[in-house]
Amino acid sequence: MSTTLEQVEKTAQLSKNNQMSLMIFQVQFPKEGGQPPYYGMNVFKVREVLEARAYNVAPMPDTNPLVEGMIELRGVYLPVIDLPKWMGFEMSAEEREKSIIIVSDFSHHFIGLRVSYIHGVEEKNWSDIHPAGNYNVDVNSNQIVNHTYLENSETLCFILDIEKLLIEAMPAVAEKIFASAKDVVKEGYAFSHEMSSKTILFAEDSKAIQKYMGMVFTQLGLKFKCFDDGRQLLDYIEGLESLQDISMVFTDLEMPVASGHTVIQELRMNPRTKKMPIIVHTSMTSENNGREVLDMGADYFIGKVDTDLIVETIQKVEQLIKE
Repeated sequence: MSTTLEQVEKTAQLSKNNQMSLMIFQVQFPKEGGQPPYYGMNVFKVREVLEARAYNVAPMPDTNPLVEGMIELRGVYLPVIDLPKWMGFEMSAEEREKSIIIVSDFSHHFIGLRVSYIHGVEEKNWSDIHPAGNYNVDVNSNQIVNHTYLENSETLCFILDIEKLLIEAMPAVAEKIFASAKDVVKEGYAFSHEMSSKTILFAEDSKAIQKYMGMVFTQLGLKFKCFDDGRQLLDYIEGLESLQDISMVFTDLEMPVASGHTVIQELRMNPRTKKMPIIVHTSMTSENNGREVLDMGADYFIGKVDTDLIVETIQKVEQLIKE
């Protein structure tokens, strides 16, 4: 078995057990008198790690200051985002020479994230990933979506809201995304009373994506209720006397406390929710990931901020409800 296949198999097994592998890094180099904060992202989103000195960054005209430019990687051009700058730090020329570029995949958007240092990879249970809070350290909590702790220590590791970063760094892409959410009303979609009278439940920890999905559902004239993690959604469903007023569940995969995999597993194991339509809405859009969640019992698998596909999927669920 190849290393890639081994990694996919390992990641799939971790996901089924409500676990994940976290790549941990820093965006500042150590200074005298203290250790810079640690940050993390799901290894499943990491395609490779590059030594920055080996790649020339070509400037891009009329781009956000957070976008340094483009690099060429085996014939493909990738934008490089200045992650330190987003976090409020400036790298010197010498530090840039020593820095690392993490090539990442978010909903089929391949980008490079500049960081200073890769600390390593740690396996975490999603129950060890906690929602963002007020931290007594020098970080911008508006950019933090969750946190955990480094293995066998009390050192915080912050998990960044990368979707928020992409929206801020690439305003043209963000404008297109939110315009598509607003424009669905122009398409004249008309949902039946069976659909519009019911409520969509969705679990999503990114505030930026919560805002986007709320816009889509509002423009479509559909009722919805949002939850910051999978456990909140599951607890809400468990507390309902009847599920007649619930049309479907949208769930992200990466969430604190209970991941989307746990949402799928628990809904499918519960006789009350065994047939409830489940749509996975995620930036982890590899074919293997899609196959895995469908095998677990999800009905649909769609990439984040694909408005047309979201509407198309809701229409499919509506047909099932009417039947």
